[in-house]
Amino acid sequence: MKPKNILLYIDASKESRAALDVAVDYSGLESTIIAVNVVNRQTVIQLTRSGEKSLAEAEVELEENGWCYLYDAEETAKSAGAQIVILQESGYPEEVLPRLASEYGVDLIIIGHAPGLGQASLAQQLIEHAPCAVLVVK
Repeated sequence: MKPKNILLYIDASKESRAALDVAVDYSGLESTIIAVNVVNRQTVIQLTRSGEKSLAEAEVELEENGWCYLYDAEETAKSAGAQIVILQESGYPEEVLPRLASEYGVDLIIIGHAPGLGQASLAQQLIEHAPCAVLVVK
């Protein structure tokens, strides 16, 4: 049985791209992929610590990059015949993703796993707190 709503976490990693391919494969005629990019507050703060960017500049840069990843995911999914909706949120992925999963009645969350980049803790938190199944793609 294919999931009706799939929440896909999109970021700059190659693992995120692999997760997109898996989401497209898992989706069916009745499925919708909800691709979300989270402008991570922690990353915004880290970018400002070097002093090269203001808080606003760092946030705008991450937002613009995130929309590029989302538009690419949208094009890929539509080319494969999959239904997709794209969203961008601000906050912490471990909080945003479970909330969106509940709001959209998601059956499956798919994320890419990049070893050593903090993704292990995100995957673990989602496994513990998501209201649905979680698929981690390496």
